[in-house]
Amino acid sequence: MHEAIFVRLKGGLRRRYLRALSAGQGRGLDGSSRLYGIHSSSEGRTFRPLVSVIVPNFRHERFLRRRLDSIYGQTYDNFEVILLDDASGDGSVPILQEYAERHPRITRCCFNELNSGGVFSQWRRGLTMAKGDLIWMAESDDYCSENFLAELVAPFENQAVMLSYCRSVFVKGEAEEQIWSIEEFLAELDPVLWKAPFTLSAHRLVNFAWAMKNIVPNVSSAIFRHPGDLELLRDESWARMRICGDWVFYLHLIRGGLVSYTAAATNFYRIHPDNTSVNTYSRDIYYQEHERVALELVSLYRLQDGVLERKRAILERHWEVHRPDLPLVELPRLYDLDRIVAAAAQRKPNLMMVGFALIAGGGETFPIKLANLMKAAGFAVTFFNCRHEKTEPGVRAMLRRDIPLLELDELHKLEVVVDDMGVEILHSHHAWVDATLCALFEDKREPRLVVSAHGMYEMMPAANLADTLPLLENRVDTLVYTTDKNLQAFDVQKFGVEHVVKIGNALDVFPVTPIARAELGIGEDDFVLCLVSRAIPEKAWAEAIEAVRIAASAASRPIHLVLIGEGDEYTRLKAVVTESYIHFLGFRANIRDYFAMADIGFLPSRFKGESFPLVLIDCLHAGRPMLASRIGEIPAMLATDEGDAGFVFDLEDWQVPIDALAELIRRYTDDRAFYQAQLDRVAIAAHKFDPDALQAQYANVYMRARSRDGRQRAEMVV
Repeated sequence: MHEAIFVRLKGGLRRRYLRALSAGQGRGLDGSSRLYGIHSSSEGRTFRPLVSVIVPNFRHERFLRRRLDSIYGQTYDNFEVILLDDASGDGSVPILQEYAERHPRITRCCFNELNSGGVFSQWRRGLTMAKGDLIWMAESDDYCSENFLAELVAPFENQAVMLSYCRSVFVKGEAEEQIWSIEEFLAELDPVLWKAPFTLSAHRLVNFAWAMKNIVPNVSSAIFRHPGDLELLRDESWARMRICGDWVFYLHLIRGGLVSYTAAATNFYRIHPDNTSVNTYSRDIYYQEHERVALELVSLYRLQDGVLERKRAILERHWEVHRPDLPLVELPRLYDLDRIVAAAAQRKPNLMMVGFALIAGGGETFPIKLANLMKAAGFAVTFFNCRHEKTEPGVRAMLRRDIPLLELDELHKLEVVVDDMGVEILHSHHAWVDATLCALFEDKREPRLVVSAHGMYEMMPAANLADTLPLLENRVDTLVYTTDKNLQAFDVQKFGVEHVVKIGNALDVFPVTPIARAELGIGEDDFVLCLVSRAIPEKAWAEAIEAVRIAASAASRPIHLVLIGEGDEYTRLKAVVTESYIHFLGFRANIRDYFAMADIGFLPSRFKGESFPLVLIDCLHAGRPMLASRIGEIPAMLATDEGDAGFVFDLEDWQVPIDALAELIRRYTDDRAFYQAQLDRVAIAAHKFDPDALQAQYANVYMRARSRDGRQRAEMVV
């Protein structure tokens, strides 16, 4: 909060600072590089992620030894090698086996007996085998300098960098005669950019260069983050592409993130007679696949005016030079600008999800899960972490691998960054973040700001509200709330009724594997309660322990309480509680597996900000009922037409009635019909929290917010 007010009060200084950052953002894009930092040599760094080197081979027996020597001879040594062969039929397999035997600790092989029909099938095979966070698709006829990995891995310390590549030199035949370099190949786009290292946003780089030409002419020159669940990989029409498939892959992969380049390492790209430009430019498929690229561009990126004209002009030059016998009026048969422009209307806005910190807690993990849902729905998503607390690795791991994670050394840079990255929607989920963004962007109408109120405002002191609410009322486009009590602090009329939207929570559904009870020393017939929350006094860990103690002394079978979460109460209570049936587990990312191991979820919260607890949805999706206090939306969440999928007890003047709660727990152990009736309703209750419905509601919020600013890109000018 204080930083937000500081940003507001120091607006004049901030604007001068941002103008200085923006200076030099001309053709050479120098200013953009300075926003994110230019990487240097990785020498002396401790950052050493595992790289999976995938070698998809097909009939390259002559070049394999050169290729493999350049891989295994790298100065960076934290890598694995996956050797693939697509039924070559030449002498490739014995060579691959030879190198695998030389380097058995880091090498795995997969050789097809039948040809897969395309290189991208091999890419997919290699990606399913890859264990590394980073991928190097090292084509079997290329080679590289020994510092290739050392130089290209270093930029990934910035978690928003999605792809890093280096200088390529084109060589011809077995003599390896150097024909030209990447600087010459891309000179028509910029004569100097590729002579020095840079780190640039995908949005800026696409608009400046990548929309017109594939600036990574050879996949061997690049390392990229493991694409994980990237939907494109399941697209069979993409897998059948022959010329521009890698270009389309890059456009999907880098979206919403950053790209790094270095000239300090070299990739040698071998050109063969059958892949010369003359053969390529003279074929229909070349222009048809360029239309596919253009269709992907307008559906994925916020293109600036004139970009498509520049791209078409390049294709027209190729047509005139390489197809002189065909008039230019034939080009629209293969590459139709009207079709491309029409597709632009379907583009979804660029979304930046803004989190307070990557820590446990519903208000902190919900934006991660929503970001994942929106990415799966086709949105460009960047996750911005304000880093107000130390990152919990398990929470960080919840974010999809193909979503860039952006962190800045100075928060004030965000004003320039969102413009540089083409962000159209900022979505925040924490009162401090809400106010900070409103102050930072108070003088701008872009990007549009969406705020989800998760219960903080109704607990905020009046003095803080007086400072904060005017910021929100002046700047927020859409206020989303989950339960009616979230609106207690707001004057809805000041936002406008059409700008205030109620959306309940939901979480994705995925397979659950119950933890084995034996791992915790729990018997199969014992009764187990699982409490997952932040370990703060208001979440009633101490009261839960006392209620279980009382119930355990009178129950007909053993009772266990599993406590998952971190915080001061975890530290305090773990030091003084000695009973073996009370299990302190700390943070766990796979909480549904623990709920599934237990008999019932437990949420005796007396936290006044409790609204629509995500942990209850996790419990239901794990197939278990919930014993919880009557607070926020909990009663409605557990309700079904057939009765509750759990039991809701009343607080007494915001205190947990320990003796009454203990009796409830004892009843669960002795009255199995009482428990079974609640268990039978779980699936019905869980069905209410449909992630597809949640995604659709938020998609509508984002689309409406973008259209209000008059910049919906259906009107793209060419």
